[in-house]
Amino acid sequence: MKTIAAWPFVIAVLLVSTADAHQTINGCQIKRRASCPGVNLSGANLTKSNLAGADLAGADLSGADLSGDRITEANLTKANLSNANLSGTDLSETYMNSANLSHAKLAKADLSQSTLPGANLRETNLAGANLSMANLKGADLTGANAAGAVFVMASLVDANLTRVDLTGATLIGADLRNDILQDTKFCKTTMPDKSINNSGCTK
Repeated sequence: MKTIAAWPFVIAVLLVSTADAHQTINGCQIKRRASCPGVNLSGANLTKSNLAGADLAGADLSGADLSGDRITEANLTKANLSNANLSGTDLSETYMNSANLSHAKLAKADLSQSTLPGANLRETNLAGANLSMANLKGADLTGANAAGAVFVMASLVDANLTRVDLTGATLIGADLRNDILQDTKFCKTTMPDKSINNSGCTK
């Protein structure tokens, strides 16, 4: 009976050990507050990891799967996230100055209060993403899909919004000064002054 009673304890220890184990890629331990500037994580499967507070400045995350990951308050300055899957990822309050996010999947991602000045977001999927209070000054969003995205109180000063799809997007309080709005699609779009812009809706 004593042997049988010990099994729950053994199983619990094994589960804790497994939970504490962290994936290591190219010398970088994938965990909270990881310090891996410049590391090569291209193509890595980091689904549902927790990289909150991590220093990944200049890291190569191109083509990586970070969907459902938690990367809040992290440093991704000048990181390469091109073609990465960041769908549903929590990137709130993260520094992505001059980061390359071209062709990345950011559908329904949380980028609220994140810093992205000068970031490359060309052809990026931002459908349903939350960019409230984000700093996108000078960012290039050419050809991005931002349908249903939320840009409440976001700074889009000097941003390039050429061919961006803003169908159903919310721009209440957003700063659009000096934006490039060539062929930008406005349909059921809530503008900074709360008016609705349907100029691009198909008749």
